[in-house]
Amino acid sequence: MFVESVKTPGIAHLSYLIGSDGEACVIDPQLDTHHYLTLAGKHECRITTIIETHRNEDFISGAVALANQTGANIYHGKYADEPIEYARKAGNGDKFEIGKWTLEVIATPGHTKDSICVLAIDNEQDGQPIGVFTGDTLFVSEVGRTDFYPEEMEKMAGQLYDSLQTLANLGDDIIVYPAHGAGSVCGSGMAEREFTTIGIEKRQNPGYQCTSKKAFIERKLKENHYIAPYFSKMEQSNVTGMDTPLP
Repeated sequence: MFVESVKTPGIAHLSYLIGSDGEACVIDPQLDTHHYLTLAGKHECRITTIIETHRNEDFISGAVALANQTGANIYHGKYADEPIEYARKAGNGDKFEIGKWTLEVIATPGHTKDSICVLAIDNEQDGQPIGVFTGDTLFVSEVGRTDFYPEEMEKMAGQLYDSLQTLANLGDDIIVYPAHGAGSVCGSGMAEREFTTIGIEKRQNPGYQCTSKKAFIERKLKENHYIAPYFSKMEQSNVTGMDTPLP
């Protein structure tokens, strides 16, 4: 059983290959699909499943390109702003069996409406949750931005607060695998370290230090994040999908 991370320089994007017993799942793939194919070959695994934690705005997803190369099924959160043409819908509680892993979808709206996290359960250890892939919901020392819906900023901040409480209840020992590290425009104040635990974030993450939901919402409404001019183009590409891997 293994988890491998792939980092995209420049945008500090983190994607993952998780596998066991000849099967593997890629979470939030970038367009340089050779990374995942090489890692899958190293572990002698076939990529059968691809999961996107949300519709990304800062890079083009490699899900379609990777699926065309492997035959894998693609899954995406069911509450996307518009239908993701290339993906099947994944809802809260849906499960995927990857060798001895069970991957369970947790709906975590807030950063976007379609945001999901993916809980990794080790079936060799009596079905114990081991880690969670948190997308843009929870980072190391930061939480997701909530400014992509200008008319619904308060609502989205409230949903993110609730989603963070859902993650907090998973258990302090759960390893957190976020979709971005320090340097990403998807949040400010991220630590250099690229993994953490739920317990560490509950103690140290400013987003968990707010004394109430109201205080959390007020904090988020005061934030001012950079919106790159290419965001809208990336988002649209991630609705229709791009099937040409980079050379």
